[in-house]
Amino acid sequence: MKKLGFIVEMKDCKDAADLRRWVDLAQQQGIDGVELLFNSKCGVDFSLDKIKPAFENTPVEPAACGLWWLNTISPDPDERAAVRRTMLEFLDMAEAIGCRMAFFNTGEYDPEDPDKNIAEFKKEYLYYKDIADKKGIKLACYLGHGGNFVHSREILDKLLKEVPEFNIKLDPVGIMRNMKDDPYEIMKRYANRIAHFHAKDIFRYGDDGWEIEPIVGMGQLKWNVMLGMLWNVGYDGYIIIEPHGDVWAEPENRWKHIVLAKRHLEQYM
Repeated sequence: MKKLGFIVEMKDCKDAADLRRWVDLAQQQGIDGVELLFNSKCGVDFSLDKIKPAFENTPVEPAACGLWWLNTISPDPDERAAVRRTMLEFLDMAEAIGCRMAFFNTGEYDPEDPDKNIAEFKKEYLYYKDIADKKGIKLACYLGHGGNFVHSREILDKLLKEVPEFNIKLDPVGIMRNMKDDPYEIMKRYANRIAHFHAKDIFRYGDDGWEIEPIVGMGQLKWNVMLGMLWNVGYDGYIIIEPHGDVWAEPENRWKHIVLAKRHLEQYM
């Protein structure tokens, strides 16, 4: 576990120069990689003219490519076919820029039927995995976010039994918020299935639902413990800083979050 990176929201990058500015900042700070996150609700642009030049003549790597808000197991055959086309373009782009990690939504077929969701997802995931394997790309999926059927530990257990090839993209705050679960318990059970890891923090206080999302290291999560759990299973992927929340997701504040989070995380790496 030697590599540290951060997210760049591709909806905010208009051209290669915008992305290159983030890559240059990463190099200046000694950060190893930049994750490219595509939001399909905002429209996606996988143009290599926009992406590939940003990583030329720099040691900074494309740490991962993420694509979210696609229903990969939509019951509508036309929507599912369209999603497949987008996913194939996405994987082609990742291969072309030398990215070795790609993650996406599980989707949802029937909100009331976990078994049907798993059966439909298995077909799609193995289809994409076969393509990704040939490209040298590892796949993983979000847990719990909207548009995903994996929103409980019980469903995750069933999924891992039915699809042993499934890999997890884990975000501890997402586990707390979207699965209503304990991230340490999820990591204890499934650390060896985590293929990609996002670092963002949270602080909750009182019984009125109050919370903030501070800079990594300034909240309640124990980063020494979580990274130790990853170390224990030989995790060799990236730790990706994710500026998030009302304050630190704002464009003018993201870089401060990244720099200060790096100072905290690198002592454990």
